[in-house]
Amino acid sequence: MAEEGNDAQVVLQCMTTEHFVLQTARAATIQEANQRANLFLTSVSSVAIALSFVAQVTKMGMPFVLFSLILLPCVFFIGLVTFVRAVQVAVEDMVHARGMARIRHYYVEVAPAMQSYLVHSTHDDRSAVRVDKGLSPSPLQYFMTTAGMVSVISSAIAGVFTGIAATAAVGAGMALGVAAGMLAFAASVFVLRRYHLRAWAAAEQRLTVLFPGTRGE
Repeated sequence: MAEEGNDAQVVLQCMTTEHFVLQTARAATIQEANQRANLFLTSVSSVAIALSFVAQVTKMGMPFVLFSLILLPCVFFIGLVTFVRAVQVAVEDMVHARGMARIRHYYVEVAPAMQSYLVHSTHDDRSAVRVDKGLSPSPLQYFMTTAGMVSVISSAIAGVFTGIAATAAVGAGMALGVAAGMLAFAASVFVLRRYHLRAWAAAEQRLTVLFPGTRGE
């Protein structure tokens, strides 16, 4: 009996250590996402200021068009890699959150009286983790994430680039450029959103739910 008690104490210590490691890893993922988003937004701001100066000097002439066609793809690339990494970080955070939920489930198994005092979920299924993070099951929630924000701004950059390129290539008025830009913006948002859903679904399929919860828990 004494040996079983010692084993349980060792397991509890290991679980506590693992819980701290997962908590630290979650903080690191959030910090990385914020840093990458800040870098992207800083790049967008810098390019916007540079283009405004060029537009004033060249009076929106051909040098401005060439300058835009060179800089905008670079900023879009930064936004694209930022978006992909933000999706990866979000998946990592989800995995860490589920790991912490499993450890809390072990705590409750060891000491059932703890159940009434835990505010976070002890179940590692999808709905429990969503509630644990304070997320609502709404399609609009995607645009409130770091990846969603970056995808919209990157798509806007793609739309501006397409509009300028179409206007310069065809030599038509603003109507064609606006239409082409809006089409490119919508297509980019759709493709990036689809990528996000597939990456999240693939991560969900790789995870095994050990402790599913019932509705309302």
